Amino acid sequence: KLLKDIKLIKIPCVAPDVKLSWFVYVVELNDKYTIKDRDILINKMAQKGVSCSNYFPPIHLQPFYRKMFGFKPGDFPVTEKVSERTIALPFYNNLSLDNIAKTVSSLKTILNQ
Repeated sequence: KLLKDIKLIKIPCVAPDVKLSWFVYVVELNDKYTIKDRDILINKMAQKGVSCSNYFPPIHLQPFYRKMFGFKPGDFPVTEKVSERTIALPFYNNLSLDNIAKTVSSLKTILNQ
């Protein structure tokens, strides 16, 4: 709920009749951002004490799929572009409200610089 008004990111959308078992919370920077921007943002979040990471690379670029099926960068350009803009935010069962607020505040500050 705290992220919904940040215009520079897309948050996960879950249909009302769907129940998810969350294991990670991933946001997507809007399409003006590049992989370099994403990596800078992750580093700035770390400097503020908020540990984030890029989400998984696309499955077709995982070593097994590259070797088994010959996939290479460029085979699925939309997937690759989205992957370059995703960030996994801190997310675990004992995450305090203070840490959630710090994560959101840090993200807003960095995006508005």
